[in-house]
Amino acid sequence: MNQPKERQKGISRRDFLNGVSLGIAGTLAPIDLLQPSDLLSDYYPPLLTGIRGNHPGSFNDAHKLAFTGSGFIDGAEDLGESYDLIVVGGGISGLSAAHFFKERTGRVPKILILDNHDDFGGHAKRNEFVVNDRTMLAYGGSQSVESPSYYEEVSKQLLSDLGIDF
Repeated sequence: MNQPKERQKGISRRDFLNGVSLGIAGTLAPIDLLQPSDLLSDYYPPLLTGIRGNHPGSFNDAHKLAFTGSGFIDGAEDLGESYDLIVVGGGISGLSAAHFFKERTGRVPKILILDNHDDFGGHAKRNEFVVNDRTMLAYGGSQSVESPSYYEEVSKQLLSDLGIDF
């Protein structure tokens, strides 16, 4: 595990003056800058793609299969498809498994990722739901994501491979 770098004690004169000047500039800014813009009042990205989170029925088939032994598999037909890897779950673990499998095979494998949602991300994706006619937004597992500088090397490599700056 990486050790945290030695931190400078105190605050430099430059950082102090920069912070103070930024604070003063903020208090002098016109109050209009703090008001919400009317230009974006109709723009709401979740409405562009639909609701997120566990919608009613998102796991009914899986529960029926688990509890009664029947469900969506009844009447399934063989499509003749074959895959090098089938991943259940489109969260960070499932997506990482698919990525690392691809890296280790040295070729472009045929991978199927199954998820009960219409978007990948697992617990860390946008989680939107309605309570008493009020739309609520919450994060899932991403509240526990720490600074990548403390990640293990394999996790840092994944971020780098995916083009995520850290």
